[in-house]
Amino acid sequence: MSDPKKYTVGWICAVTAEYVAARAFLDTEHAGPEYVSEHDNNDYTLGKIGKHNVVIAVLPDGEYGTDSAASVARDMLHSFPNLRIGLMVGIGGGTPSLRHDIRLGDIVVSSPCGGRGGVLEYDFGKTIQDRSFRQTRFLNQPPTVLRTAVSGLKAQYEGSGHRLEEAIGHILERKQRLRQKYKRPDPSSDRLYQSRFTHPPNNEASCAAVCGDDPATLIF
Repeated sequence: MSDPKKYTVGWICAVTAEYVAARAFLDTEHAGPEYVSEHDNNDYTLGKIGKHNVVIAVLPDGEYGTDSAASVARDMLHSFPNLRIGLMVGIGGGTPSLRHDIRLGDIVVSSPCGGRGGVLEYDFGKTIQDRSFRQTRFLNQPPTVLRTAVSGLKAQYEGSGHRLEEAIGHILERKQRLRQKYKRPDPSSDRLYQSRFTHPPNNEASCAAVCGDDPATLIF
């Protein structure tokens, strides 16, 4: 069994699909914890990524939102007292534009900019008189250790690019069971339709099969 005091990075997933992906990226998976705090309800996966000992937890099935995430984080901190960094990593949604060509499979990391902390609360905002969505609240910037790590990643990417696709391909080759659900989606499914165009109700087929590719209904 693993000593909880040896873990310094906490990773929280909102849904099971994120939890599966997070576990798959561990370089080494460890045995479960020797002990946890009394009344800790979390399910944990322990392991190592690079030089970091990481503990991963997932929100209870069917529960979402900031309250549930806060409960998971609280229990994790009680059981793993030496955590230095806490991350909420998961699936997001985005709308591509001419300036930001966001596509399925892209990874987004927020950083402080324009006097804002870089950590946004998804449920704090408003839309006024059919104008664009405006944020009404944001949180303090991430810890210095994370912001310096982002600077290091930027420099690494500028000089050498990244090896994300190689890493994902290696995992899917090693874990054949995950290939069908977790491989990169076919480009034909990566479409953004006009807001007035809706998917046919009660039809679970993909948009690629049902909604078509008429340029009159597409933004991208």
